[in-house]
Amino acid sequence: MFSQAAEVAHHLGKNRPLKRLAALAYVLLSLAFMIWGFWAINPAAPVVGLLFALANVYGCVTGLFLIWNSSSIRLRGDPPKDFRPTVDVMIPVYTEPTEMIELTVIGAKNIQYPHETFLLDDGKRPELKEIAEKHGVRYVTREGNRGSKAGNVNDALHLSSADFVAIFDADHIPQCEALDSMIGFFKEPDVAMVQAPQLFYNEDSFLYLDTNVGAGRWHEQALFMDVIQANRDHYDGCSCIGTGVVYRRSAVAELGGFPEATLTEDLHTSLLMHKRGMKTAYVNEPVAWGVAASDVSEFYKTRRRWGYGNLQAFALENVLFCKGLGWKCRLGYLHMILDILQGWPQLIHLLTPIYSMMTNISPVKPSFFNLVVSLTGIAGLMVLLIAASSGYIRFVQGQIYSMGLMFIQIGATRGFFGKKMPWQISLKNVLGNVAMDKLFAHGVILSGSALALVYALTHMIQAFVWPDPTKPSAAWLLGMVSAWIIFNCWRSWTWICSSIKLTKRTHREYLFEAKLPVLDENGVLVATTARLSTQQCEFESSAVTSLWHVGQKLTLLIPGHQVQIILTEGSEGPIFEIRCADEVSHDLLRRSLYSVDWHRQPRLSKYMHGTCSLGLGGDWKAVCLRFEDGSIQWALHLAAPDGYKKDRLMLSGTHDISLTPRLERFEEGRAFQHPIKIGECLIPARPVPQGLLRTPFVFHEIELAS
Repeated sequence: MFSQAAEVAHHLGKNRPLKRLAALAYVLLSLAFMIWGFWAINPAAPVVGLLFALANVYGCVTGLFLIWNSSSIRLRGDPPKDFRPTVDVMIPVYTEPTEMIELTVIGAKNIQYPHETFLLDDGKRPELKEIAEKHGVRYVTREGNRGSKAGNVNDALHLSSADFVAIFDADHIPQCEALDSMIGFFKEPDVAMVQAPQLFYNEDSFLYLDTNVGAGRWHEQALFMDVIQANRDHYDGCSCIGTGVVYRRSAVAELGGFPEATLTEDLHTSLLMHKRGMKTAYVNEPVAWGVAASDVSEFYKTRRRWGYGNLQAFALENVLFCKGLGWKCRLGYLHMILDILQGWPQLIHLLTPIYSMMTNISPVKPSFFNLVVSLTGIAGLMVLLIAASSGYIRFVQGQIYSMGLMFIQIGATRGFFGKKMPWQISLKNVLGNVAMDKLFAHGVILSGSALALVYALTHMIQAFVWPDPTKPSAAWLLGMVSAWIIFNCWRSWTWICSSIKLTKRTHREYLFEAKLPVLDENGVLVATTARLSTQQCEFESSAVTSLWHVGQKLTLLIPGHQVQIILTEGSEGPIFEIRCADEVSHDLLRRSLYSVDWHRQPRLSKYMHGTCSLGLGGDWKAVCLRFEDGSIQWALHLAAPDGYKKDRLMLSGTHDISLTPRLERFEEGRAFQHPIKIGECLIPARPVPQGLLRTPFVFHEIELAS
């Protein structure tokens, strides 16, 4: 229905003059703020004052990099269709859940482009060999686990002969169009790698917000995936992220295989390619869907590995002074280094106010002017940065996540000097668990800040009750530092609370926002779904669910198929426990849900320029079509959008619509039927991806009879 890359470009293009003005103001104000920071160092605290000034410089420079990285992006468009080389698809796995791996195998096997699929099992599990045989993919294992993921793929390269190799992680389910979206860009012989964004289907993860930016919900990596990578693509310098990526075999061979010396073979590989003058390309379209970290423990594992491994690769390759890198590419990697090391200035900004409270000494010269600049300077810069970044940078969430990342980033600094850190296995689960041990350090910071505030206030009250004329007033210092400490306390408290709260909102299996009609045992439409998994179902509020009972059989209409489910015990609130009636139904429902985009794109359509401009954007409702031959089919219905006279219908292209169907919808507790007249076929700029079931989708104008 819409192109993600085109939607991001449209979003960034809105209010461009205002954004450029904000960017210019940020540049000028940040330069002035950095100069002021060194001029205002308090001679009474030269070390703390200098550290404070350097921390401010660090933040300003990082902001300048963000301004540069969001100044423009490369919109590649569709790849050439006349380049059809041979491709092998590889799925490296270790200890991930077998059901998750099987979905990835099904997705990889279902990729439309001709290919051979390899399941690379470093865990040597018999059940994975059975999965490979069941789905007709090649099962590969090896002796030992040398080199972790990179070693696993390197060993398998000797068994592969294709010109190109695609890599998908165990938890990243490829879409049918994955290779078609990327392989054409290799027609340019200098392109050594094509990378797609890393996207996640479990949007109840604590990394996501229920607000949209660009072409989807805002998440912690949205700026990097949508903007920074597309900006670096301008100079053919995007970095690899390890999954949803295709490599030219000859380029990997020139490197001597994937590097095994670091934890992040992905970034290390793209860095080596850039040093040799090879080009990398970025395609900002979904090609696979993975599992986002569901709790703080999993978040820490992945971010620690990324930070440590990336810094290790930068040190090994001497990224700042090595030969071969273009200046833009080098600046891009410098920005990554600064971003990973942000924990240190964060720590300075946390400890400085505590020091000032306990010693009654400010890091800047005591004056009203310095007080105003200290309180408003950073806030003003942040406002300008938010305005210049089209909403990809968010103040509240940015401050919370920077607090959460602080200790990870400080620990990752060892990657500059240490040996390769042991590989940490991510559980790849969607059910979050509260890990209080991971939040302990933030509790210490919170407690220390609160105690410092109480200590200073106590002394201030004493000075007010029993004034000492020989000592100058410290009211200005109390005002500045108190606000600062309260802000830091808020950040720590919010990180702890949100980590616990958002972790608890996850379910043992992700509930997709999939709109499906629900029929009873007599084939009568009795409800529509709001959210759904293979174990749980939340119905739209208009359904009379109080009349249902344990053991009741229902039928879900999914695109092109019907699935039988049974209500089971354990239902709580609006969410009902369910099970599929048989293995066939379970397989059909599971494969349909994890096709993701057929239900994601209609949900997001009302926010997208590409769909709204065609009259396909709005609130799509689940309906069913009853045909003259007695058959029934899933569909989505959109009432006439603004500016259009006719309704829209989205349906799976597996039925003959010439049989004159009746549209049936469920509303206000009962079903309504409408004879319909199907009109012109609408062709969106991009088709809805087919997903695991390879179900095609079509759009029509329709007219409803009263």
